[in-house]
Amino acid sequence: MAVCVLVVEDDPLVRFVAVQTLADAGFETIEAVDAAQALELLRRDDRTINVLLTDVRMPGRMNGFELSLVAKRKWPELRVIVTSGYFDREDVPTGTNFLHKPYSASVLVSRVTQAAA
Repeated sequence: MAVCVLVVEDDPLVRFVAVQTLADAGFETIEAVDAAQALELLRRDDRTINVLLTDVRMPGRMNGFELSLVAKRKWPELRVIVTSGYFDREDVPTGTNFLHKPYSASVLVSRVTQAAA
């Protein structure tokens, strides 16, 4: 069974490129534009979502760091990668799997592959 990645990104172009890159690498992908939609997909999707790839800055009441904490509490087996171009590693909560934007396709695939292992 393929690894399923939920990509949470409000920028349509960035989301499209991430989803296409991961799909081309053989991952099953699901998309969300914000944390509320991501949580709804996690709750109701009949596929098993293995990896959550979320941007930090998104519209709505919850940012990517908060989403990752809520998701890990409810689904402890979920692997989470948080990504942003606005934060440096030292600004990221300890223990967070962080990917700095902009990232290359090969780095994205590698990090998701590592997270899913």
